[in-house]
Amino acid sequence: MSKFELYELYKFFLIALFSWLFCCRPHQFKISPPPADRHEPYEYTGQKAMVVAAHPLAVEAGLKILKTGGNAIDAAIATACALNAAEPFASGIGGGGFMIIYLSERKKVTVINFREKAPLNFYAQIFNEKGEEAPVWRTLKGTAVGVPGALAGWELALRRYGTKSLIEVMQPAIEIAKKGFPVSETFSAINKEEYEKILANAGENTIYLKEGLPYEPGDLFRNPELAETLQLIAQRGIEIFYQGEIARKIVRAVQEKGGLMTLEDLAHYRAVEVEPLRGQYREAEIYTIPPPGSGLHLLQLLNIASFWPLSEWGLTSSRYLHHLTEAMRLVFADREAFLGDPDFIDIPVDKLLSPKSAQHKANLIRPDRVLMEYLPENSPIETKAGNTTHLCVVDEKGNAVALTQSINHFFGSGIIPEGTGFILNNTLDDFASSDSGPNSPGPGRRPASSMAPLLLFKKGKLKLILGSPGGTRIFPTLAEIIINLIDFGLSLDAAIEAPRFFSYSQNGQIRPLNLEPRFPLEIIKELESLGHKITLREPYDKYFGGAQGIMIDRARNLILGGADSRRDGFGQGY
Repeated sequence: MSKFELYELYKFFLIALFSWLFCCRPHQFKISPPPADRHEPYEYTGQKAMVVAAHPLAVEAGLKILKTGGNAIDAAIATACALNAAEPFASGIGGGGFMIIYLSERKKVTVINFREKAPLNFYAQIFNEKGEEAPVWRTLKGTAVGVPGALAGWELALRRYGTKSLIEVMQPAIEIAKKGFPVSETFSAINKEEYEKILANAGENTIYLKEGLPYEPGDLFRNPELAETLQLIAQRGIEIFYQGEIARKIVRAVQEKGGLMTLEDLAHYRAVEVEPLRGQYREAEIYTIPPPGSGLHLLQLLNIASFWPLSEWGLTSSRYLHHLTEAMRLVFADREAFLGDPDFIDIPVDKLLSPKSAQHKANLIRPDRVLMEYLPENSPIETKAGNTTHLCVVDEKGNAVALTQSINHFFGSGIIPEGTGFILNNTLDDFASSDSGPNSPGPGRRPASSMAPLLLFKKGKLKLILGSPGGTRIFPTLAEIIINLIDFGLSLDAAIEAPRFFSYSQNGQIRPLNLEPRFPLEIIKELESLGHKITLREPYDKYFGGAQGIMIDRARNLILGGADSRRDGFGQGY
């Protein structure tokens, strides 16, 4: 028997073994049900390790890997892959993202960038030349699809820092896709919201519809085609996705919908490891992702907030809401002017993160009224209603991962390569509408991203792992949660469940202040008197994302998890 035949036999044996372990046997590690009232602050607890993610089955997948000897990186990838099966409308192998990793023994923080890229045939005027139909070509056509990076990012992280193989970490996802699960209210609601897109691009016979109609809560959702796709990748490696038969299916699906992606684009895609950004808020040290992610703007917002006595002002005070809202608008002006792919443009990161810049912006904000104009550090961005998913893991040795991944809008482009079961992203909608500027469309570029997963340290020790989905609301949401923890003294889950607010500037002009209606009515009226135009959202509105976090409480020897009820957030530790 040749070496190649022996190798193939060995792979077949491994796949059969793990299929038996994860698919045929009963689950060994049952997780507790979510609390009855999803909106009441509730902290998941553990003493050795924890996983927090947007779906209980994804949490269970990560726990399985941890309890069979895997580290945080292994568990994070297992959880990320499982989300493709359990929360397919938000992320998966058809998309991309970022992860920030802490290696406790080496005291090292690093970032894996697996953001999608534009095809090499992409060009600056691609959307503008479509005229009034540009929004359709930005979101629903093949021109919206970026070269997916998720598998490349997962494989790079596993190869450099994991202990398990891709075969091992993908098995829980394969099990979920095969066996199925009852559809949640969140899944059903999003399925109904995106019904027309799914019907138009995937057809009424797609697995993402039930007999041509959206799933209702409680319906069983199974995805055997995704199970087969993941099994094939586990058996033959990610090369089949980037250079083999799956690559050909992706290119055919994109081109049939008017896109420009080629087999060369997929074959040339690479995830990259990069240095994190480092900042400080009060006594905390924060590490987050660099451009094209929005960790830069998270740190900017916190830098401005550090000049104010927020704990004296109060969590629901109009003074706090007004000042941080104005700071958001000023930071968005910088984001509009500077954020793009650092492989193609120079971004003045040091200048934007300088105390001088933060002090200048803090001094601009008037306590008695909104500004008339919001200008960048020197002078456009559009806010997108994108959606993502986030997960956090910490293992028994103190290694940690915060991972945010996406297919952009819910159900992405709605395009599904034939027979694969996964949804392709519409991430290229994240490029600016102008054909010039830092975030203009271009060949091989990664569009600017709102993602900002982070690790927070106190006195040199890991304290918090945090991230959120939610499009342009991501970094303001994360800043609010950090302020809730540090300035207002809330517990982790209370900080996540607290009422949220968001605004931005566009082309220098004020945009409405979006509020959850859990703020006191008199505070809302005070904000209106300062000149804010208020848009009231639903209580616990998924518009504001679905943050997930883990906090290390060394005084009590506990690991605490917080999972956002705005989505199907869940956590479990041991």
